[in-house]
Amino acid sequence: MAVIATFVAWFYVRVLAGAISQRTNGGQRTPRLRGMRTLSLAMLVVALASAGTATVARERTGDADTRPKVVVVVGPVGPRTAEYEARGRALAAHARGLGADVIGIYPPRATWTQVSRAARDADLFVYMGHGNGWPSPYPPFQTETKNGLGLNAYEGAPSGTHRYHGERYVERLRLSKDAVVLLVGLCYSSGNAEPGMSIPSRAVARERVDNYGAGFLRAGARAVFSDGFSDSSYLLDDLFHSDRSMRSIFWSSWRATDMDASTFRSERTPGMAGILDPQPDGDYYHSFIGDPDFRASEWRGGSEPADEEPPRDEEGPGDGDEGPEEDPGDPVVDRRRATGHLNLRNGPGTSHRIIGWVLRGTKILVLETKEHGTSDWLRVRLPSGEKGWVWSGWVSGR
Repeated sequence: MAVIATFVAWFYVRVLAGAISQRTNGGQRTPRLRGMRTLSLAMLVVALASAGTATVARERTGDADTRPKVVVVVGPVGPRTAEYEARGRALAAHARGLGADVIGIYPPRATWTQVSRAARDADLFVYMGHGNGWPSPYPPFQTETKNGLGLNAYEGAPSGTHRYHGERYVERLRLSKDAVVLLVGLCYSSGNAEPGMSIPSRAVARERVDNYGAGFLRAGARAVFSDGFSDSSYLLDDLFHSDRSMRSIFWSSWRATDMDASTFRSERTPGMAGILDPQPDGDYYHSFIGDPDFRASEWRGGSEPADEEPPRDEEGPGDGDEGPEEDPGDPVVDRRRATGHLNLRNGPGTSHRIIGWVLRGTKILVLETKEHGTSDWLRVRLPSGEKGWVWSGWVSGR
């Protein structure tokens, strides 16, 4: 646009310079001069308008380019496809609400072609669907189908079928440098077993987590979170609005139990570390592999969140370290644990309707306390994100 404007200015000066030779003895302009001046003025107006439009377009593009790119992929999971898709769309909407540039890919269009194209330069890559990891009852170990994504074989494929694209495919994803990956509801990725199978040993769970994250880390990711099928909005909230480390974000999850947690050094990806956080029943539905000291502000490109203190140094996990390390910047919250099986009600007191259950050992977040008769009732949030009221008699750990 600058070149066009320069040309128009030069042209306009040439027209003015020729004005004297174009006048009659009476000083009147000829029709040719009037036409040329009209044309030059029109060109100048068009050039300026175009330059202004181009400036606005660049500004809008710049704004879009600075927003974190979030890609949410949901694979086909048979009769649970609608449930997974609803969860994926909810997470995508949550990301948009935080200001992200979001792409959602859902069945029956969740093919490898669509996913690999959308994943380019993704800052946060989310996958919900089937998982096929290693170790498993299906030898041998290979990277064609293991440790990857279960997707539609072609657009329009039925939800009861899927095709695995394993580690050798995943490592080709062109994720943004230092991207974060979130895997939700998969078998094996968090160290867990398939439904109906025996709970794995810690060694097997560790190997599964390490293997499943390897391809994503080679694709550019800095952190891979793996959760069971539950509310994962905590990760987005902390990435966009905190300066927490990945370790601290991991422990902020509603699914975190810290009952028998352990850390380990990655065998597949040198320099990376993992965290295992088994659930009350002993199975593994909350795990991490990557750089636990990587911070949310670094993921955002170095920007500091509002009303947050500067980053504090944290020690990295050592081989065999037990339990989480507290981040001094974490907010104070009232987390407790159910010491018995509880009814979840829609109000304080036994007269209110039962809307769910809380298993013994479940870690809960207390939102409100209310006296009812001779006992206290607690309004709580569960790892699934569900809220309700429970009797305080079987809740401890304040």
